[in-house]
Amino acid sequence: MDSLDGMVGPGVSSPRVAFVATYPPRECGIGTFTYDLVNAYDTIDPSKLSTVVAMTDYGAKYDYDLHDYQGRVRREIDSEDPASYVQAAEEINHTRIQVVNIQHEYGIFGGDDGKLILDFMDACQKPIVTTLHTVLPQPSDHMREITQAIVDRSAAVVVLANAALAMVRDLYNVPPDRVHMIPHGVPVFTRKETIRRRTKALLGFQGRRLLSTFGLIGPSKAIEYVINGLPPVVAEHPDVLYLVLGETHPVIRSREGETYRNSLIELSRSLGLAGHVKFNNRFLSNAELVRYLAATDVYIMPYLGKDQIVSGTMAYAVGCGKAVVATPFTYAQEMLADGRGVIVPFRDAEAIGGAVNELLGDRKKLLHMEEKAYKFSRNMTWPAVARTYFELFRYVSYFRASRVAVAV
Repeated sequence: MDSLDGMVGPGVSSPRVAFVATYPPRECGIGTFTYDLVNAYDTIDPSKLSTVVAMTDYGAKYDYDLHDYQGRVRREIDSEDPASYVQAAEEINHTRIQVVNIQHEYGIFGGDDGKLILDFMDACQKPIVTTLHTVLPQPSDHMREITQAIVDRSAAVVVLANAALAMVRDLYNVPPDRVHMIPHGVPVFTRKETIRRRTKALLGFQGRRLLSTFGLIGPSKAIEYVINGLPPVVAEHPDVLYLVLGETHPVIRSREGETYRNSLIELSRSLGLAGHVKFNNRFLSNAELVRYLAATDVYIMPYLGKDQIVSGTMAYAVGCGKAVVATPFTYAQEMLADGRGVIVPFRDAEAIGGAVNELLGDRKKLLHMEEKAYKFSRNMTWPAVARTYFELFRYVSYFRASRVAVAV
C-alpha cells in the first residue's frame, strides 16, 4: 500500500477504532490475527485504546468459554441473531469511535455466506474499513453478491496479498483507490543460528533436524503427504523429526471427532515413523508457535486448496526466516517467489521428501533461502502493518469528517 501520509490534513489525531472480528479465547485464525493487530495498533497511541466487538457463536459449536473475553472486548455479536448486529452498530454510533474495521471471513458471520454482517454495516453510521481474508477467483453468484454489497458499504477495502488486489479490482465494482494491500502481520523475530540451537535444546530436541507444520488441523492440510514422503528423508537423515503442531479444527472436531488426526498417527506407525513424527494436540499461543518456528529447519505446507489467497501460518514461517516447502496455492506462489522457498506439486509425497532431503543435505542453500525469506518479510512485522492500518484509518476518518463539515 502506498503511504497516505501526505494525503491527510495537518493536525489530524489518532482515530478511535472498533474492530469487529472473532477474538481469543475463540480458537480461530481471524481471532489471533485481530489480537495481534489490536495490540500492535494500540502501541502507536496508547491514549486511545481500541474497542473489540467479538463475534460469538451462541450455538455452542465450539469448545471455548463464550464469555471469557478479556482486555479490549467491549461488545459481542451473536453471529446467528440479526438483531444483535443492529444493536452493536447502534451502540457504536453513540460512542466516540471514528472508524470501524471489520475482519471479514465468510464463516464467522451468520446467514448464507455470512450475509448478516450487512445488517451491521447498514446500521453503522461510522466509516467502515473491511479487511477481506478470503477472496475467491470464482465465487458463487450469491457469494459474489454478498461480497459486492460489503465492498459497496466500505469506505476502504484491505486485502492481504497482491493476487487478491487484482481479484477484487476485477471481480467487484470498486474504484481502484479504495482497495489497499496490507500484508498479513508477522512477529518481530531475530534470526540467528544460535537461537535455533538454544531453542531446540529448550524444547528437548537437541541434535534433531526439525520439520514442522502448524495450525488448526484438518484434511485440507494434507499432512499425510508429508508423512508418506518421510521414509527416504529418515533414511538419509536419521535424526529428523516432523512436528505437527496444533489441535484439530473445532468445526472438523465437532463433525468428525479426531478421525483425521488418528489416521495420521496410524499412518506414521505403519511406516515405522513413530520416532520421527510428533503430534502436539493443542491450540498453541503465539509465543509457543514462534518458539517452535525458531527451532525449525524446514517448514512444510502441503495444502490442497489451490485458491488459498492468504495463510497466517505461511506468513509466520516466512516472517521467522524459515525455508518453506509448499504446494502451489496462490499465496505460496507469491510469498515463495524468487527463491524464497520451494514449490512442489499437489498430492506428491515423493516431491515433498525430495525437496526436504535437498535442503537438509545442503546447509548453505537452506541458510541462503532463510535469509531471502527473512529480508523479504521485514515490512510485514506487526508494528509495520499496524502503522499502515493507522495511516489508512486516519485517511478514512479525515475525509469522512471533511465531507460532514462541507455538508453542514
